[in-house]
Amino acid sequence: MALAVFGAATAVDSRLPLSCAPTADPECAARETAGLVPATHTAHAVSSGLATAGALVALVALTAAARRYGQWPPLARTGPVLVVLELAATAWTLAAVAAFEAGKGIWSLGAGQRLQVLLVAVWLAVLALSLLREER
Repeated sequence: MALAVFGAATAVDSRLPLSCAPTADPECAARETAGLVPATHTAHAVSSGLATAGALVALVALTAAARRYGQWPPLARTGPVLVVLELAATAWTLAAVAAFEAGKGIWSLGAGQRLQVLLVAVWLAVLALSLLREER
């Protein structure tokens, strides 16, 4: 279910682009603070949050299942490291968002988000490899 939430929220997220980049454009940040940006900014934040939550739950649950039941050896071996890295990247992203909203800089928010996406993609590839090997 969590993997489905991640996929659906990611699809919705792709349809809700920001009209401007608040972390890169001070005018955009001021408009966002004043509530003068389209509602898609809020909707994008909600869909991104749901996608992240779905990904985190899927990573943890399926990795734990692989280890507990002795299935999907590639995921059982590498999943825990990917989970820890994903949690660290998510903490970085959340801290950067909090710093930005408090006016303390952006703390390389974009890099944190890119790392999150990369780690989920790697984890999905490991899951796919695990499932492919199971069929053989």
